[in-house]
Amino acid sequence: MIFAKVRPMGDGFSMLIISPRLALCYRALKKPGRGGRKDRIQCAYFGFDSQSAADRFANYLKSKFLPFAPRLVVRESDRLPECGWEVKVWEFDHLLPLVLECAEMTSQQAA
Repeated sequence: MIFAKVRPMGDGFSMLIISPRLALCYRALKKPGRGGRKDRIQCAYFGFDSQSAADRFANYLKSKFLPFAPRLVVRESDRLPECGWEVKVWEFDHLLPLVLECAEMTSQQAA
């Protein structure tokens, strides 16, 4: 199931929880002019039940996006409480398209 929920984290950061297994961390920035706000995505979290599944996803990302592989870390889940493990991805130009693709796949699996 796909849902969107925003959870403030402090220091100007917020967590946009897209599903129990997918979230974005972003910072709202102020800019001059009309509107005066802009969001900047800092990182994404992808949740998994096991370390081996998280490792497979991390290896997939590294191989798919060579030589511009994203920075990532596989760790016990810190930001996604319903998952045992998470892959944190940051400093990656294709982060938003990757998140949208994963959200769409999650939605199709739920249907």
